Amino acid sequence: MNRFGIGVAALGAMLICVGCGTTTASSKVTELRMVNVAPTAPTLDLLIDNKTVFSAMAYGVPTAFANVAATSHDFKLFDPAAATDVLDIPKETFVAGTSYTYLMVGDANSATGIRVNQLVDDHTVADKGNFKLRVVNGSPNAGAVNVYIVGTSAVTTITGIASNTASAYQSVASGGYPIYISQGDHNTCLDTPLPVSCLVRLDGLNGRGLLSFQAGQNRTLIMVNQIPGGGTFTTLPMLADLN
Repeated sequence: MNRFGIGVAALGAMLICVGCGTTTASSKVTELRMVNVAPTAPTLDLLIDNKTVFSAMAYGVPTAFANVAATSHDFKLFDPAAATDVLDIPKETFVAGTSYTYLMVGDANSATGIRVNQLVDDHTVADKGNFKLRVVNGSPNAGAVNVYIVGTSAVTTITGIASNTASAYQSVASGGYPIYISQGDHNTCLDTPLPVSCLVRLDGLNGRGLLSFQAGQNRTLIMVNQIPGGGTFTTLPMLADLN
């Protein structure tokens, strides 16, 4: 569907245990994955307690999950080309039984630089017959966006998702849905015959796939800049949070 389609290959079943013991409470594990949505970031590695967990995290390509001991760890983004730390969080805490998605965000050329946003993944099952969907605005320059999940009798609207943040999970009946993303409350995105004001159209038209969801699934949809730093937008392959 878009040039990030290759990223789905990164969502395999790779599990890496970092700092895992066998006898103490701190040996209980949790899991994390990362998504680089920082267009100006160099190709970075993630180090936990100075051990490489993910290497060469490319823009728009989500990593697989890695297991991490549920305790506090030194969390670093390392630039191997410059042989320097881009970000160092000495005590990043991971809670047992919790799943995390980290967004690599920010501007390498700004005073604030590259940073991370921690999202907690929902592993609880929706009501019978429903799925859950969370949408991430991974664009640094789109401004706040609205998302419209268009059903046959009603539209589920998620409003005001700021750059580099995620919506709450929405519980919706299983099925296939056109999904539109627009800036602000430009709901003319839903006008017919063509939703011309949409930033992203996932409606089965013009090669943009109609998304389908099964009951019991939890999913994360991430919007990003199609060309790093550019003004056109796309979505990454859907992230599976549950089932």
